[in-house]
Amino acid sequence: MTKQWIAKLGALPECGPAETFYAGRAFGLAKEAANLSTARFYVLSAGLGIVPAYRSIPAYGLTISARHEHSVSRKVLGDFDPAEWFSGVLTSVYSDDWRGVAGRKSGRILIALSRPYAEMVGASLAAAAPKMLGRLRIFGASLEIALPASLHGAIAPYDERLNSILPGTRTDFAQRAMLHFARSVATKPSRGREDDFVGVRSALKNLELPRLVQRPRLTDEEILAVIQKRLRIQSGAARILAALRHEEGVACEQSRFGRLYRIAAGKREA
Repeated sequence: MTKQWIAKLGALPECGPAETFYAGRAFGLAKEAANLSTARFYVLSAGLGIVPAYRSIPAYGLTISARHEHSVSRKVLGDFDPAEWFSGVLTSVYSDDWRGVAGRKSGRILIALSRPYAEMVGASLAAAAPKMLGRLRIFGASLEIALPASLHGAIAPYDERLNSILPGTRTDFAQRAMLHFARSVATKPSRGREDDFVGVRSALKNLELPRLVQRPRLTDEEILAVIQKRLRIQSGAARILAALRHEEGVACEQSRFGRLYRIAAGKREA
């Protein structure tokens, strides 16, 4: 299933180190955590595998997130198995394997995962050497349903109370948790996973879970009308999304908003 993709990668020119290719707040938080820990920094890539940040890679567009227009599942004929796909991508010339990630050191291995990426890497990660698995600290929200049971004990016990310490969005929760861990727990040599997680619980124990804001859900047509109205008085997708949520009080997932914003902007230019 991945052979054609890997062959295609071989024909693409390299554009520079992986750490200069990726962008966004979540990636920046992960990079900050790696720098703070003076750790080797890797990117888990749906297109390339486990990529050291310094490695030169080609420009490509591929993700495991099903809602994205560049989702792997939209490009594969027949049933799509994310774990099987990742197994194949690990043979790419740009990818290391989990043994290479572990190296010969004994320090913690910090991994930030969204649920789709957890489904993609979980099987191969669970098959890694037991010594490596004991060093894992995994960060993310609701990962138990996406990861094999053997990895559940490695999931750091962060929850929405993290927002009181390090505010952000649902999409960068994993990276925020990892950065907090690097700043407040991993500053001392590891005495074991449970001791680390006691430190996490201690950091969260006096904080309250945020109250959930119930926003009305509108149809695409209704949200489009709100965006068009906003475009008359302000510009910038990020500003309008913030206004939609916090001033208009409307629930709208980011990828859905992006699609509708492009439609509204296109109509304005026409």
